[in-house]
Order: sequence, then C-alpha cells, then structure tokens
Amino acid sequence: MSSFPQFIQLDSMDCGPTCLRMIAKHYGRYYSLKTLRQHSFITREGVSMLGISDAAEYIGFRTSGVMISFEQLVEEAPLPCIVHWNQNHFVTVYDVKRNKKGYRIRVADPALGSVTYHEAEFKKCWLSTKEENEDRGAALLLQPGPEFYDREDEKENRNRSLRYFLRYLTPYKSQLVQLILGMVVVSLLQLIFPFLTQSLVDIGIRDGNMSFITLILFAQLVIFIARLSVEFIRSWILLHMNTRINIALISDFLAKLMKLPLRYFDTLVSTKNYRTG
Repeated sequence: MSSFPQFIQLDSMDCGPTCLRMIAKHYGRYYSLKTLRQHSFITREGVSMLGISDAAEYIGFRTSGVMISFEQLVEEAPLPCIVHWNQNHFVTVYDVKRNKKGYRIRVADPALGSVTYHEAEFKKCWLSTKEENEDRGAALLLQPGPEFYDREDEKENRNRSLRYFLRYLTPYKSQLVQLILGMVVVSLLQLIFPFLTQSLVDIGIRDGNMSFITLILFAQLVIFIARLSVEFIRSWILLHMNTRINIALISDFLAKLMKLPLRYFDTLVSTKNYRTG
C-alpha cells in the first residue's frame, strides 16, 4: 500500500471529491476533480457523505455509509474507505497494521498527503458518537462494481500543463532564438576575455610592447561593451516576452472566469466559514 495514489485538494471544499479521486485511481481509473465535484453536490457548507456517495455510484462504485466502531473498521471494513475526520473534513484510510503497541493507521489526507496515526490519535480525530455504549465514527465503504470497469474513464494527461504553457511561447519563437544566440555570444565573449588578459601579461607587459598593450586593452573594452549590449538586448527581449505572456495569461483566466456557471461561485466561501469539505 506504500504506492497508494495521493492527490492534494485545491481548496477547502474539495476534500471529499479528492478522497474519491484517490480511491478511483487506486482501482485503476482516473477521473478529474472537476468531474467528481460536479456529481458531489457541493454547497456553501461543503460536501456531505451522501454527495460523495452519489459521485462514487456515478463512476461505478457500490457504496455504504455506516457508523462503525474502531474494531469494525480495522477488522471488517474493506479498505480503502473514506472517514469523517474531526467533524469537518474527509480523509481516506488505506492501510492498517497491528504491532505490539496497537494499531497504526495510514491515512491519505487531501490537505496533508500521507499520514500515519497511532490508534489513540486516530480514534480522537474520527470517533464522534456513542451508540450502545460503544464509540463510533462515520465511514463510507466503497467497492467497485462491474460498471466501474465497464465505464470509460478520463484519460490522464501528465503533459497537459506543460503543453498549456508552451502554447504561450509559440508566438515568440524568433525571440527565443535570439535569446539563445545572445547567451551563446555572451559565453564566447566571456571565454575570450581571460586569454586576452594572459596575452597582455605574457607578451605586452613582459616585452614592454606598448602597441600590443594598447591593442589588447582596446579589444577588452570592445568585448566589454559588446557583452553589455548583448545583455541589454536580452533583458529587453525577456521583459517584452514576459509582459506579453502575463497579459495573455490574465486575459485567458478572466475569460474562463466569466464563463463559469453561477453555481460555482455559490459554493465558494472563505476558509473561516468552512465546515465540511
């Protein structure tokens, strides 16, 4: 279980869908957070276990929301499963080990990543009610049904982000070539400078040849001015590209923001008002 998939939530509302995303990936299916959010019925108060269950059933899981004891969780519950954490969060329990000191529970927390808890710590964060003189906590048990594997998942595109940003560089191919050439020229000029200095000492100063010394000093001055000029041009090109790319990024972001449905903004609240997500 050391290779259990890990995803980090994008905001405080996304912990439930992110847990489901991890479990789907564990069973070999990839779904974007956007898809799972859409079917989780997120509200201003966050996401409920029922919403997570609906999203899980949408992608082919068989689910069961239960209130169980710690013993039932570690001995009978199919893992991985989703548990209600500190009454305001959801995490995925994916591995349980027992040793002389008790149980060690490995949890995939959408906010923190993989975390290992001792039995006492886990109980303190998970158990929330008392039924029949026994402490219990809420858990969503999931098992993939036949439709889970029959259903076509979304293809995971690891290079999508890279290609997304590369398209902003495409209009500036000529400027990129100029930057590379400028870097090469500056490197060559820096390489020549020490040889000129060595010649100045070994030939000009040793032989007292003033004409040679003057020539070398003039060459060093020319190289210095040339290097400054190339650096100035490179800086100007970089500033030009950076400004244009930033404007394009901001424009695209605002355009996409204006196209979002109102229900998306309806679910956005500050972290201070966050209850379950």
